[in-house]
Amino acid sequence: MLLTLLLACSSAPTGKVVVLGLDGLEYTMLDRLIGAGELPHLARLMKEGVRGEMEVTTPIMSPILWTTIASGYPAEVHGIGGWTTGRGHSFSGADVQVSRVWDVTSGSDAAVVVSGWLMTWPASPVNGFMLSERFVWSYPMNKDPDEKSVGVAVDRAATTFPDSLAARAEPLRPDDAWVAAHPLAYQVKEYGAPFHPLLRDETHVRVFESLWPEAGGRFGGIYLNGADQVSHLYWAYSDPGVQDAIRKDPAAHTAAAQAASKPGRRALPYADGIDVEQLEQAGRYVPDYYRYLDTVVGRVWSLLDADTTLVVVSDHGFRVSSAQPLINGSHNDTAVFLAAGRAVKPGKIKLHIYDVAPTLYALLGLPAASDMPGQVRTDAFDVTPVAPVPTRRLERVAIESGAADGGLADQQLRDQLEALGYIDEEGLPNASIGGSRRQE
Repeated sequence: MLLTLLLACSSAPTGKVVVLGLDGLEYTMLDRLIGAGELPHLARLMKEGVRGEMEVTTPIMSPILWTTIASGYPAEVHGIGGWTTGRGHSFSGADVQVSRVWDVTSGSDAAVVVSGWLMTWPASPVNGFMLSERFVWSYPMNKDPDEKSVGVAVDRAATTFPDSLAARAEPLRPDDAWVAAHPLAYQVKEYGAPFHPLLRDETHVRVFESLWPEAGGRFGGIYLNGADQVSHLYWAYSDPGVQDAIRKDPAAHTAAAQAASKPGRRALPYADGIDVEQLEQAGRYVPDYYRYLDTVVGRVWSLLDADTTLVVVSDHGFRVSSAQPLINGSHNDTAVFLAAGRAVKPGKIKLHIYDVAPTLYALLGLPAASDMPGQVRTDAFDVTPVAPVPTRRLERVAIESGAADGGLADQQLRDQLEALGYIDEEGLPNASIGGSRRQE
């Protein structure tokens, strides 16, 4: 859908930026693994760049937060209020009411490559390439694989821009031989595709790797949600304290897993009981996914030249759930912000999620907007902000929530959200769970 953008630019871009969005990435796990001599690429990023502890807004819901990161605006302005509108319709890119960084960069006659970012379906016209989050369909890991909605064909309409990108991206999907040889093969075998997120994340990375060199892009954005999915089910098992508690009383774990298993969802891990060997494997799930993400950081970084800033950012972290400590991971409201490369001042900072987009604009040599609540972080980057424009809100008289009809794909998304507990069976937001996914 062609958007009318408010693009008042006082200068051409001067730098390049690639943002790698890793949903649910948590500092305590990074520090633990880096301290053990692992995650060499993320360790290098922390050593050479800036490390920011990023405060995020509530409710902690990925569509809201990733749209804020990309736009600089809160939910009440950017238009994405969560997973669903409250009328049984899932939010999509058709509901976004502001320009995002790639829109403004593209409008300045600079190329962009966006792969898998949330709320990019239907894929909008850009100067470059956009692979929307709906190109590779997946299910949550805890969805019951026997449910009748599993396997419904997905309408590929508007999942890429240009349309021809779909034919180029399809062969980049990982094949069975690649999966079988991958260190995460045991996880994929346990859950199967498309329930495990590896194949989706890897496709998003491969598409970016294929397109960035030829695009000559100024801005790149990649979104991967695998760490979030795996952490929801396995974060507790990676915690030494929880592991000790399960060893002392495995029956308590079994009872908790059985009580939390619900119709329409796959039984929680080890709901039939857990032994020492299974507990050891369960503890590998999250660290192993972080090891994969570290290789992704290295792959993306290797594509970039000296004029490009690499930003690695999450929308929230993770911690052991206080409500279900033996079986569940909960969202933590401190997110990861790491950056290295052009104009970075190495060190540690505290920042707010609202600061990300204005800082990206400054790195690109483009103006942010004066009505954005965040600020350019000149304490972390050697940049001179361009004089802001009044606003980056889209010039549309009215925007209908749910203007895009996703058909079967939209029904599948609602099935996903119900399986995860974000909405009820009538498609309405579940205030007790979907409000933030945190248990205090």
